[in-house]
Amino acid sequence: MEFDNRNEKWKYEKDGLEIFKDLAKLAKKEFKEIDPGDVERLKWAGIYAQRPRDGHFLVRVKLPSGQVTAAQAKVLADLAEEYGKGEIQITIRQAVQIHNITLKDALDILPRLEAVGLSSVEACGDVPRTILGNPLAGIDAEELLDTRPIVEEVFRFFLGNPEFSNLPRKLKISISANPHDAGFARINDLAFVPAKLDGEAGFHAYIGGGLSAEPYLAKKLPFFIHPENVLKVAQAAATLFRDEGYREKRTHCRLKFLVDDLGIEAVAAKIEAQTGELPRGGEEVTKGWNYGRFYGVHDQKQAGLVYVGLHLPNGHVQAKDLAHFAELAETFGQGRLRTTNSQNLILTDIPAEKAEELTADEIFTRYPLAPGFFTGYASSCTGNAYCNFAPIETKYRLQKLALAMEDEFPAIGLPLRINLTGCSHACAQPQLADIGLTGGRAKVGNEIVPVYTLQLGGHLGPHAAFAKKLEGKIPDSQLEACVRALIQHYLNLRKAGESFHQVIARTDISVWQNLVNPYKAS
Repeated sequence: MEFDNRNEKWKYEKDGLEIFKDLAKLAKKEFKEIDPGDVERLKWAGIYAQRPRDGHFLVRVKLPSGQVTAAQAKVLADLAEEYGKGEIQITIRQAVQIHNITLKDALDILPRLEAVGLSSVEACGDVPRTILGNPLAGIDAEELLDTRPIVEEVFRFFLGNPEFSNLPRKLKISISANPHDAGFARINDLAFVPAKLDGEAGFHAYIGGGLSAEPYLAKKLPFFIHPENVLKVAQAAATLFRDEGYREKRTHCRLKFLVDDLGIEAVAAKIEAQTGELPRGGEEVTKGWNYGRFYGVHDQKQAGLVYVGLHLPNGHVQAKDLAHFAELAETFGQGRLRTTNSQNLILTDIPAEKAEELTADEIFTRYPLAPGFFTGYASSCTGNAYCNFAPIETKYRLQKLALAMEDEFPAIGLPLRINLTGCSHACAQPQLADIGLTGGRAKVGNEIVPVYTLQLGGHLGPHAAFAKKLEGKIPDSQLEACVRALIQHYLNLRKAGESFHQVIARTDISVWQNLVNPYKAS
């Protein structure tokens, strides 16, 4: 069979799940000796070749809806200490990554993950990825229902399922009953959000969202979905994607393109042909977007218990510190933690009377409960430290920028979200930021330097909208001055309590373009 898409050729030759049988053999080879098809198939084991491509990898571990026990967190910390240079990264899908491992390391890592109920199976690859959800599921005073059993059912159904191990591209699913769009519904391939019909709690669903170079907001399906039908709808959507999704051009293989071409009515009909008739109507339960941030000490729905949300600068946590958080979760609570899709951490089930003693621990001076309005709301991708696509460093550059803005605008009073992504893949979601930066490199004068394109005013939740793009590239040397000018103009224009994206929405984008023009590379 002839293939224009090499990834489809590799999957036709051997299913990605077969890589587990070959792992011990591959671990004995030099990286340059491994067939490129097998390097790709390693993703089905959650193992991804990192930069530079010299035989070092990351291993990504699925944490559906961000749930992790203290015992599991300690194993992750041990593995990161032994193999990952003592550092763990939280991803924007609530998973965790350990970098700098070898395939020989993986032979020890994977069984130790499995022994404590963790899995890296299909954490990467053309498969259903880790399920994004409400990190407060089960303890959320505002949730419409507890989504943990639903997430677990969908997760277990797809995990290592050969019926869905060869999709055209990745499939990202979100399931949340939090009214503040904790699951970032509109940018997922398939998302379930809280809804009511005749007083009964269930879900509405959106399909066909995604970012990268061609962002699409997911479109709303007409159904009211009872909790027991979530898996049916997810299976139907995955089947539609598998059987009818595009496979010719790699950049055009995401579900969003199929949904856009078919139209939402045709997509709904194809899903219902598989599930049987589904009810219509109901009212979506939604409030303002909270950006996936859960900082500080807050009451749980269980009387007398609180959760404690903390900030991980750059989405990184030292292995020894994760182990310490696990100890705190056991000492003061019930040994439970959660990761968030804002790359942060939550300790749950803490008796309210113990919260003051817990939060007095020295570790919270390094991982604050109340971070700044810039540093606590900034997001970045991995950047060129490990990623094969990003030409620039991102994490420390963004941290430096955010700290500079906090010094400049100490009285801003509201979060201002700056996201920096290292390439057009948009892993740091610049389209959702107040100020979205996409990095690259270009010749400015006689030097090749980091440069950035800008987009302004993105947000999710009610009336979701992508950020508006500005023209031109900003050299790194001008970045802080340019961002400073944008923020100052926002402060000059804003009304009481008005967010950055609200000001952008009511002003002409040309005003903001004129502001950045003096800072552009000539």
